[in-house]
Amino acid sequence: MNQKELTAILQKELEGKQDIAGRGVWTVDHCIRVSHLVLKLRKAVGASAKLDSLLFVAGLFHDVSHDSVNHQNHGAAGAVRMKQLLAGKVNPKLLNQAAAIVAVHDDRRPDDGRDIATHLVQDADMLDHFGTLRIWADFGFATHHDLHMTETLEFLRQEQKMRVRYKSLLHFAVSQQELESRLDFEAMFLKRADKECRDMSGGELV
Repeated sequence: MNQKELTAILQKELEGKQDIAGRGVWTVDHCIRVSHLVLKLRKAVGASAKLDSLLFVAGLFHDVSHDSVNHQNHGAAGAVRMKQLLAGKVNPKLLNQAAAIVAVHDDRRPDDGRDIATHLVQDADMLDHFGTLRIWADFGFATHHDLHMTETLEFLRQEQKMRVRYKSLLHFAVSQQELESRLDFEAMFLKRADKECRDMSGGELV
């Protein structure tokens, strides 16, 4: 199957469903973005193009069970669900390899000895949670849970305090550089938003 056909399977499976955070379309878009971002990372680190089919499938379906009731085990649940969805549609060997990646995609340990394909998918997944898309996700979460603007901005503020921790979970220097860039953008947005929302009184002219 080609990338377009695989993407259609994911969309059909997840469109209209929400996870415990109230994210529906965000998860679909996130999976699609990761499937393409992981290919860019593969090129950036100089890994073999022979990995592309595996990376695309694993990246595309890594959060297919994000709507799972047992969210903490959504990786393992996703591996099973992906194999059910793609049985007979994807090469069995590739499908098993992709399922193995999906099962551990959120178990990030820098010195875990796992293969480069797993590390690339993990980094692409993590990176897509930051920058413009993090702001979109946080505001979507806040709207779903009826939170104030100041409470929403606190999510972004806490992330800035976690820079070192987040970087330590990435496997490649290019991933760490991209994370810094995205967090820098979040910091700029946060600074502007703080000015506009200060004291909930209309803020300052900027």
